[in-house]
Amino acid sequence: MSRSGAPTPMIDVDSTLEESVVTIRFRGAVTNREFIDLAATIANYESTGRIPVYLDWVGIDRWAFSVPTAGGVTAWRRARKIIARAAIVHQPRLNRQAAWLAAFLREEGVQVRSWRPQNAAAAATWLRVV
Repeated sequence: MSRSGAPTPMIDVDSTLEESVVTIRFRGAVTNREFIDLAATIANYESTGRIPVYLDWVGIDRWAFSVPTAGGVTAWRRARKIIARAAIVHQPRLNRQAAWLAAFLREEGVQVRSWRPQNAAAAATWLRVV
């Protein structure tokens, strides 16, 4: 919870941290519903072109992941049309989630790399390389 007593969001989207990079931080327990909602957020992102996305999964405590249902797959199909490159920074215990998302995004030609937390700076640099 935040200082005001409001619940802290599990997923935080910030497009101001790095120039032209959308940073998405996951915290706490992530649900499949939140994962699908994230796809809708990305798909509705206002941009003149495809965007680089930095997925910071370091703060995830738990995630009972399952492959999204048809509605979730549709949401991620829309999102991947917006994403140019994606860097997924995560602990090894989230390899399954990262592998699914990377494979799914690559079907649309998105460049995706998975990074360990100690290489987070390299991931951010890779996203900015044209």
